Amino acid sequence: MDIQRRFIRSFVCVKPPRDVGEAISSWIAGLGCFGNYRWVSREQIHITLRFLGEAEPSLAQKMDTALSFIGGLDEFDVALAGSGGFPNMSRPRALWLAVADGAGDLSKLASRVEQAARSSGFAPNPQSGRKFNAHLTIARARSDAPPLEDLVRELKSAPSFSWRCRSFLLMKSTLTPEGAIHTPLREYPLG
Repeated sequence: MDIQRRFIRSFVCVKPPRDVGEAISSWIAGLGCFGNYRWVSREQIHITLRFLGEAEPSLAQKMDTALSFIGGLDEFDVALAGSGGFPNMSRPRALWLAVADGAGDLSKLASRVEQAARSSGFAPNPQSGRKFNAHLTIARARSDAPPLEDLVRELKSAPSFSWRCRSFLLMKSTLTPEGAIHTPLREYPLG
């Protein structure tokens, strides 16, 4: 595992395969004309299972070990269809694509990842009392402006994207002025 700083900012996620990620990225590129948002890059496309935040490398190592013991989950299909925004579409801070198929499997996986995080010494996820909401973030708002009607229309007509989920990953996130740089630390196969 590549840990070069005193603290490591990390998260656990599912990523689509390269061809699906490129198709999503191409579609997002067509939305770049809506300047009130910072659109995610190809490397940032993922479904977060658990954000871990800043942790000492030893804690990240424990998490890596715990994640490697997650078992009993088979590969499953994921399909993205529909869109939305957090906290709502009136003034969204984030825009996302919804998970139409595979949400239950992603929820089971997220629950096992949460158990692994707690057994590794991470504090309980502040969101753990809520139902897991599987989604793929495509943009973050640059300002508090409501989305333009044209953007809302484009999001409503988003194409569907699907793939076979065969693994999940522990990712390092390095913040830069241009946005986060995500680097895979380890991949864990399903099935």
